[in-house]
Amino acid sequence: MNDVIDLIETSKPGVTDINIKSAEEQLGVSFPNQYKDLFKLTNNAQIGEWTLFPIKDPKNLKRTWDDIVRQNQEVRDEGLADDLISIGEDGTGDKLCFRIVDMVIDNKVYIWYHETEEVDEIALN
Repeated sequence: MNDVIDLIETSKPGVTDINIKSAEEQLGVSFPNQYKDLFKLTNNAQIGEWTLFPIKDPKNLKRTWDDIVRQNQEVRDEGLADDLISIGEDGTGDKLCFRIVDMVIDNKVYIWYHETEEVDEIALN
């Protein structure tokens, strides 16, 4: 993900450790360090065609209301496996995901295809 951070151009401010910890507690997981580092730099990043779900920021509720917690608890796609955390989307219904292993999120990044409900690993971190 460090290579990805170098490619991001954004003026969206990042979030604090407190905001990240709140999202982790609500989801019952611990995010990978590289993911946390990215969100400290920028919230709701766009990487290519993918838009990462924001982490709720009390200072910017209007732009962060549709956050990662909401996406995984309130509007979660029915076909998404329980061991996946959706972290972003591409506008087609496909989701960018992390996999949960023993309450910890694995560093690998996956695409979940909404039409087939298949999952492909696309990055080691």
